[in-house]
Amino acid sequence: MIERSYDGCGKCLLGVRRLSRVKASTSSPERQRSDVLTAAAAVGGHIIGWADDWEVSGATDPMTRPQLGPWLRGERGPHDGLVAAAVDRLGRNVVDCLNTGYKMREGKHLVTYGHDGPWDLNDPADENRFTIEAWGAQMELRAIQRRNRDATRKMRAAGRPKGKPSYGFRFVRLLPGDPVDHVELDPHAAEVIRQVARRILADPKNVMPSSEAARLNRAGEPSPVDRWAVMYGKRARGRPWHPTSLRNILLSEAALGFLMHQGKPVIDQHGHPVRLCEGLWDRTTHEALKRAVLSRTLQPSPKPPRNLGEGSAPGSWIFFPYGAHSACRPMNARSGGLARPGFGSNLPAHQAWTNPVDVAAAYAEEL
Repeated sequence: MIERSYDGCGKCLLGVRRLSRVKASTSSPERQRSDVLTAAAAVGGHIIGWADDWEVSGATDPMTRPQLGPWLRGERGPHDGLVAAAVDRLGRNVVDCLNTGYKMREGKHLVTYGHDGPWDLNDPADENRFTIEAWGAQMELRAIQRRNRDATRKMRAAGRPKGKPSYGFRFVRLLPGDPVDHVELDPHAAEVIRQVARRILADPKNVMPSSEAARLNRAGEPSPVDRWAVMYGKRARGRPWHPTSLRNILLSEAALGFLMHQGKPVIDQHGHPVRLCEGLWDRTTHEALKRAVLSRTLQPSPKPPRNLGEGSAPGSWIFFPYGAHSACRPMNARSGGLARPGFGSNLPAHQAWTNPVDVAAAYAEEL
């Protein structure tokens, strides 16, 4: 049986799968599973579990990935190594791949489909081949990132949205898979965020993004990430609302219906912001929200003054002039007059050192 629990045989391997974008039409998860099982069987091992990181970029460090990370950090129990469909499923960064591979040198196996046996990174030839495959994965990632940046610039220049819609809005496509035709308000999400804004404006002293995020979580309202997933036919994962994300939604000018890029509205050739559709509220409401939300920025509270014992009024301070007690003198004040000139009214001015005329008389006690 190729899939069974950990039995200490020395080849209890963890199946690793990763995919940056999961679509209904993709068959990559099934193909990766088949490749992993084939590679595990080829080395006489078996699968004790799966670290499936879906919707996780290859640029993410394996140590911080939601599913693989806990296994690498030793938080999910023992295992004897990793098996993946290819090196790029471990990651698309040379450093991350090598770090993961070197961790497997500590008495563990690293297996990928298409490689003859486990990788031996102590062998120069195997290490070079592994590095080359990791380098190829990184080059592919850089090419993808460059294409995405170029596409984003072109879409922004044409005044068209790209990426995910802001909370409260949704993209409209005339046919499934077609480019975005226009943007419109999402009736449900728009009403949710408008209610949050009304509550904050009605009582800005007591209602804040943190309390509203807690209220939405108690009510079971899907967070922006889960709302976006449901809109595109994906499963909601029950992720909560966070005060910071709610605050950013309220403060962003995307709520005015503007096309945004790097947190700022895109400006057209006439110097005006590019508007995609009607906003969640008008400019006056937006400015009022900014004042209400930003006014609640916490300031460090001053420390209360110390009470100085019996006979002192609460919160009073007692001033001791320098020199009143030897333990209260400043560090640069010494007995004998060696103090900074003018530092403390009760201290004598600095006097230059001179040798005594009669040494025997000056040091009679010590001599």
